[in-house]
Amino acid sequence: MKFYYKDAIRFISKLSTRKLWNAVLLLTSYYITRYTSKAIQWGLPMTVSFEPTTACNLRCPECPSGLRAFSRPTGNLKQDFFRKSLDELGSQLMYLIFYFQGEPYINPDFLDMVQYASQKKIYTITSTNGHFLNDDNARRTVESGLDRLIISVDGTTQEVYEQYRKEGNLQKVLEGAANIVKWKKQLNSASPHVIFQFLVVKPNEHQIPEVYRMADEIGVDEVKLKTAQVYDYIRGNPLIPENEKYSRYRKNPEATL
Repeated sequence: MKFYYKDAIRFISKLSTRKLWNAVLLLTSYYITRYTSKAIQWGLPMTVSFEPTTACNLRCPECPSGLRAFSRPTGNLKQDFFRKSLDELGSQLMYLIFYFQGEPYINPDFLDMVQYASQKKIYTITSTNGHFLNDDNARRTVESGLDRLIISVDGTTQEVYEQYRKEGNLQKVLEGAANIVKWKKQLNSASPHVIFQFLVVKPNEHQIPEVYRMADEIGVDEVKLKTAQVYDYIRGNPLIPENEKYSRYRKNPEATL
């Protein structure tokens, strides 16, 4: 497993005695609770997740946002609520996740919120489908202080990519990644640490070697392979990879249809 020391150093540089002590309190209370079966809670959260928006521009078949099938309220995260929450928790937070099911860049205040968290020396991470990384947004992303940027690249050709990323444009995603790499160089910035995330499904599993080559050509820092969650798997699913190494599901030879 490759160690990305620049990313690790950036995370360590944002730690403080207060944050480390808070983490010790949390872990200690967790283990006491676990072994005594008595609920004990010390400290405040050391990591928190904010979803900038529930909206998405794509129609991915296994995502509530893509399916427009939420059972919860939808909309954009309000910047005043975000700032108030961060003011209360920020001094203890080590790590802040800026995504869940929506596309973060749809929220017009997203990068302002990233910058606010960065100013509080909190390690920040987001995940995007990459369609909004035009030249201006790429520059603003680097300037915001974002520490880690995950870009979903689930195919190395448009034909394969769009089988999962419905209504997506692979070329636009690759250009967005190149924009980030360009601005990192121009601004002499080590961040964000850029990751190509490859969601392995049956239509794209044969392209795994190619995504590593593509990432290397663009200058992306890392490639991560991710197994896919599917909702209908009892009788099989056309998205489940043939190679079980890349699947969350195992074939049951005794199953009956």
